[in-house]
Amino acid sequence: MNKKISTRVGIITAMIILSMVMIFRSYHVASNSPLIALQFVALLLGILISCFLLYKHYADISFTDSFKHCIKTLATIMVIMVAGNTLLFFILKTTEEPYSNLTVIIGYTIFAYSLSGVLSSLVSSLIFNTFTKK
Repeated sequence: MNKKISTRVGIITAMIILSMVMIFRSYHVASNSPLIALQFVALLLGILISCFLLYKHYADISFTDSFKHCIKTLATIMVIMVAGNTLLFFILKTTEEPYSNLTVIIGYTIFAYSLSGVLSSLVSSLIFNTFTKK
């Protein structure tokens, strides 16, 4: 399988999500706003696109190979998101904000994106494996 597909799509998806995070912070969007769900929609779309490109280049692959490919895309996204959120914390940090908030931000990033990403990987692999088999 082509590892470039998962890496490139993962980088592009993570950059889109990080730009959304920056836009949300600049407009002071509340953390419980429904707009925050757009990040997870972008994650799902990124993984779907990665899976679509995989099936476009490799017609006959198994469900497990497709799922592993989507997890590699998720891993790329997770590394960039954790690094990006850490950098954004230090760049946009106010003086009264304690470092324990960094731990909360990293924990939220890892938990939320990994759970959402694994479910997105499962769904996208299932979709493409079901509809591309003849």
